[in-house]
Amino acid sequence: MSEARELYLGCLRGEFFAPGNQAAFERLKRAADLWRVAGQQFSAGAAMSRAVHAAWGRPDQMVESQNAALRDFQSAVLENPPASPAGLASLHKLRAELGQTLWLFHTDKRAVKTQIRMLGEELGQRLLSHFAASEHADSYLVKGIRISTDLDGNWNVEFPSYEVNHGVELFGNQLTLAVPSAFHLFIAQEDWHGAHEIVKHYPSAFASHGLRGWRAAVLANVDPSRAVELYDQAADEFEQDKSPPHDELLARGGSWSGINEQLWAKYFRARARVHEAIRNPTDINRLIQIAVESLKGTESGWHSGQVSRFRILVTALAKLVSDPTSLNPEEARREYLLETRLSEQDDFDHLALTFITEAADALNGYQTDPVSELTQSRLSSALDALARIPLIGPEVTDAVRPAIGKSALRAVLGPVRTWMHRSLESITDEIRLRSILIRLLQAGLPLYSQVRHGPLEYGKDIVTLLDVDGELMLYFYQVKCGDIDKRKWRECKGELEEMFLVSLGSLQLPAKPARTIGVLICNGHANPYVEPVMESWFQEQREKYGREIEFRHLDWLVDWITDQRLVNELKIALAEQGVAVSKMS
Repeated sequence: MSEARELYLGCLRGEFFAPGNQAAFERLKRAADLWRVAGQQFSAGAAMSRAVHAAWGRPDQMVESQNAALRDFQSAVLENPPASPAGLASLHKLRAELGQTLWLFHTDKRAVKTQIRMLGEELGQRLLSHFAASEHADSYLVKGIRISTDLDGNWNVEFPSYEVNHGVELFGNQLTLAVPSAFHLFIAQEDWHGAHEIVKHYPSAFASHGLRGWRAAVLANVDPSRAVELYDQAADEFEQDKSPPHDELLARGGSWSGINEQLWAKYFRARARVHEAIRNPTDINRLIQIAVESLKGTESGWHSGQVSRFRILVTALAKLVSDPTSLNPEEARREYLLETRLSEQDDFDHLALTFITEAADALNGYQTDPVSELTQSRLSSALDALARIPLIGPEVTDAVRPAIGKSALRAVLGPVRTWMHRSLESITDEIRLRSILIRLLQAGLPLYSQVRHGPLEYGKDIVTLLDVDGELMLYFYQVKCGDIDKRKWRECKGELEEMFLVSLGSLQLPAKPARTIGVLICNGHANPYVEPVMESWFQEQREKYGREIEFRHLDWLVDWITDQRLVNELKIALAEQGVAVSKMS
């Protein structure tokens, strides 16, 4: 064992393994110097890559180590034959090391990502040109390989029977790298035709759910006429790529990734629905909404700039075709701009931002100042920008134009709200009405909100604590279905009195409210015979007992839902309770 290797291995054990260890940093620098003298540039780069970890908390040393590692791997790429294990490993590690600089150091991210992409293209072409006729072509071109070295110049290449989880590194007496196949490298560069050539010539190699999923995605990109079926096929395969049993996991090298099931299955399911909209433009609203639902869960966890951008655009589309007022353009722009900082900027990013802003502003203009908006072309400009975004494209844009046009027409003519009246007043079950009201109240992010209906409710069907302009206000709701007549009023009056006679415990309240307000709320109205009696009683309660009690009827409820932008919440709540929603919505 060389002195350099002994120093390196010593830093992987005991106290030297912890980050921010100065002694380990010095040992690794010494190991790198010795390996450079011996002509082992790759090993020197591995030592300095590890030195970044050892220098944690000392920025100057971290930058010094990172730059040294990059120089060493660059030298190794140039000095080793391109098809040799050392040459392939050096190119792979140089890509990985550049990727690390994106997260640890202030750098020109766009330039670095361009370098990473070019190195990926080079590695893919090396694998294809040197190993297409190899007995292990299935591994080099489809499944991936594992390259190991003892860092003293001895190399070994393994060809697992399973799909390699590329990007994994194993440390120990050997450094083992999981190197992606040419197929995966071409996919990463969106070189669909290059990937398709591999699909055609090595069909038997696509034996795992993950590989079959990507094969279907490649075929969808080269044959758009079958995109719906192929994207669904890709999603089906990815959904089946679940965590294997322990024995199978060991047989696959002890490594499995959930990215196929948790990210790509959702993405390609959504892509299928969006492409289906091209075939069925009359069903565009439903299909786009299904696409949005399919993408739930991709906001966190596994990350892909492509998936995140697609999710933001499809969500904006869904809101524009259903309820343009629900689209907050500033929020959508912030989310999109954050994504451009997290991942590589794309040439179409400015088009996406133009689409979001211009479409939202145009539809708002049709609603607030239609005369002026009709003389402008903001909506047309927005759709033209959308058509030029590769993730969406002109065919999807043409399919969605009529639906967005209908949204614009609705904005000019004004909102149709009578469906809300009809849906709400159709409810005759107080349990359902309470469930819908609590959902709407929760949408306002109260400090506390609970259904308390029961034998000991003391008039309080629902209780909500709100922060209104810095003032804590506690609301007691008594919920009734239908109109309030004299018989129902006699029942309500006793319950409203109980609201104030029996106080609410403070256990669940985060703070003492400044005001307490009782509310009688119904999905109808007070009939003319009981109206004067109610008014007199409310006045008496206010003047004699200092109690604030309000009556809220169906029209107030609809106005509140519209004003608070709770229309989508209402639709969901109605659906959950099995209440039919008018087609006019």
